[in-house]
Amino acid sequence: MIRSLSLVCSVCGAAFAPGQELYYKQEPLLQDIRELKLICPDCIRCWEKKWQVEDAIFQEENYVLTVTVTLADGSVYKNLDCTALEETETVVTGKDIPEEAQRTLYRFYKTWREEQESHKLEDCFFDRDAEGNLKATLTTAGGEHYEALHLRIRADGSPETAEDIPDYIMEELVTALKAYAAQEAMISSAAAPMPRTGGFRRSEERGKNTRKTGDYGQMREFGRPGR
Repeated sequence: MIRSLSLVCSVCGAAFAPGQELYYKQEPLLQDIRELKLICPDCIRCWEKKWQVEDAIFQEENYVLTVTVTLADGSVYKNLDCTALEETETVVTGKDIPEEAQRTLYRFYKTWREEQESHKLEDCFFDRDAEGNLKATLTTAGGEHYEALHLRIRADGSPETAEDIPDYIMEELVTALKAYAAQEAMISSAAAPMPRTGGFRRSEERGKNTRKTGDYGQMREFGRPGR
């Protein structure tokens, strides 16, 4: 049966003439094409003009990636759930965004991701002296280096340093300390002397004298820092 479909924009309510393409809002539960929400070319142009991305701030927590987007007109969209797609170099969100804006968001995302990777620890060595005082020497993937940081463990088990360090360094240090504590516990359970020095170095190799430890590749028994 042949039926007709009125070309009326669901955004502005105006009738429009069809072009080479028709724009519409996707409705997964749509059962009747007459209920299709069409969008006229003028509204599409306004939509694309509005989405000129001025800034994008990404945040990842509990494996959930969100972005706060600021547009050139001053509009701010906070904490949008999003997914970065490497194959298309776009960032998609739960909100309808033009493809060009998606590509712009991906450029912001790529810069943010590279910065996050540079903050991760490449090397971290712990040294405990005869009195039980603990020091850490560490280097990030981005080349930041901290030598012989004095550590104090609070009552809740979290570390404290005499020197001010960035929050991202402290977060990485907490994870590294857990790996070091596990190493000490393993050696202690084997009735061996407590190690005075230990640490980790990122490694993709798996040898007979190495073991996997969290995000930090292969945990090894090291000598003095720098070895």
